[in-house]
Amino acid sequence: MSSWQVIIQDHHPGYISWQTFLDNQTMLERNRTNGEDTLLSGPAREGLALLQGLLLCGACGRRLSVRYKGNRGIYPVYECTRLKREGLACRACMHLRCDLLDKPIGERVLEALKPAQIEIALKALEELERQDQAIDRQWQMRLQRAEYEAQLRQRRYEEVDPANRLVAATLESRWNQALENLEKLRQEYAERQSSEALSVTPQQRARARQLAYDLPRLWKAPTTQAKDRKRILRLLIKDITVEKLSDPKQIVAHVRWQGGACEDISLRLPPRACDQVRYPRQVVEEIRDLAKNLPDAQIVATLNQQGRLSAKGKPFTVSMIKWIRLRHKISAPQLKRSEELTVKETAAKFGVSPHVVYYWIERGVIDARKLNDGSPWWITIDRRKENELRGWISNSTKIQKVRAKDSQSGL
Repeated sequence: MSSWQVIIQDHHPGYISWQTFLDNQTMLERNRTNGEDTLLSGPAREGLALLQGLLLCGACGRRLSVRYKGNRGIYPVYECTRLKREGLACRACMHLRCDLLDKPIGERVLEALKPAQIEIALKALEELERQDQAIDRQWQMRLQRAEYEAQLRQRRYEEVDPANRLVAATLESRWNQALENLEKLRQEYAERQSSEALSVTPQQRARARQLAYDLPRLWKAPTTQAKDRKRILRLLIKDITVEKLSDPKQIVAHVRWQGGACEDISLRLPPRACDQVRYPRQVVEEIRDLAKNLPDAQIVATLNQQGRLSAKGKPFTVSMIKWIRLRHKISAPQLKRSEELTVKETAAKFGVSPHVVYYWIERGVIDARKLNDGSPWWITIDRRKENELRGWISNSTKIQKVRAKDSQSGL
């Protein structure tokens, strides 16, 4: 059409009007799936993405396309790759799973069509009808005034003497002008009646009330196809602009309804798979505090006693605590006191075999403790006990024989 040189409208009678032809051309252009500006078709099509064709990218203003992933395309995602394809960006403007946006938008539509909301809308419509009736009465008064003016000028013209041609011509001109004004006003009133007038019949009100009860059941019915749900959405929603905030885990859907009202719906996106199994900072810091005084086994017992669960929803184990300490560089607890000695340190201090130290521990000669059955012994020896043990060693022939035997085996 851009290359046409001459356009003569209504030169021949056509099968359809010129406006109908233009509307059809607009619909055909919108239905294209390979256009420059329309990556997706406007009408509802097959597919699981309910908002296909309604979403706009908040970054570049383009329509979001749909990509079906997985076996047989059961995992659709919305994405905008226009800037990336044009080489203006390194990654897509928008990329999110369809179910994360389809579900809350569908719930919002059903909420907007609840019986209480329908009643509010009908009451608002009644108020608009009353306002429309008041405006209609004003139009009727304007028409009556214009008709009276035309009739008045007609009577003046008919009563004039035909011999007064100048006066008759003036009155005739005024009468014609009044008739033109009346006809113009009637046309404007007819146009308003066809385009702006509000009139809802009782049958239509009853159908609207019944829709509030039938729509949720129809929406959730397994026999309802995705294409039918898309058609329902298009009757209520004009478009949705999806905007990503500075927080990458949150988006805002700017919904523009068919009636012109706008609404913002904030959505929190789920964390990534790696973030879902990552322990939050609060848990890590709590384990860090517990590790200052408790071993791994007691940390596990403490957390499980509190009813705490791991990132995967399972009870804590020793291996989990060890991994957390390794991952977050949490040092092992220093449970041995500064004045305590191990078995080897005690044996080296008195120059005896470790078996002698274990003999002392079993007989209760020295004070020793351990955390559990698998833990090492920690020994506490004061000055008095040290002098006593050294005198015992010097006077005992058996301990000396053990020392001599150990020294010979070590040579």
